[in-house]
Amino acid sequence: MPFAERIFSYCPRCGARAFTPRKPGLLSCSACGLVFFINIAAAVAAVIHDGQGRIFCARRAQDPGKGLLDLPGGFVDAGESAEEALRRELREELGMEIESLSLFGSAPNEYDYEGITYRTLDLFFECEVINPSAVRPLEEIQEILFLHPHDIPLDQLAFPSARAMVRKLRERAQA
Repeated sequence: MPFAERIFSYCPRCGARAFTPRKPGLLSCSACGLVFFINIAAAVAAVIHDGQGRIFCARRAQDPGKGLLDLPGGFVDAGESAEEALRRELREELGMEIESLSLFGSAPNEYDYEGITYRTLDLFFECEVINPSAVRPLEEIQEILFLHPHDIPLDQLAFPSARAMVRKLRERAQA
């Protein structure tokens, strides 16, 4: 059963159990005519270089992907820009302050959490750390690593979007 049909049974406007799928991500209520869009969530991640050709990776301390590698980041909250969200997430997860944000790329992703698959669009930013010595893993991160993109095992990355960005980093390094 498609995501929308599993999650939404009742119309949020009239309360009728009359939703029918029109196409993926779009439901309509036959009782009141509401057209309801199932939109993706926005997420952000940092591509942080160390000046030696390596990038910052984090080993996840929590599910989804506990024990796997990831690029640090998180979800964009309502009312936040992607840049504000990335700064907040890095501060919360690592005590890290960043500057010089530049969009590196984006990729669709699926984030499985407690039996629900969230569809996301992940935005990856290259950035510089203001004070690298102050960086420390907090509760969401088990370990901090700096790895050359070619040394990052793709099957050890927690999410498809991170694998896509590491592939892009590898391609850029070969160009």
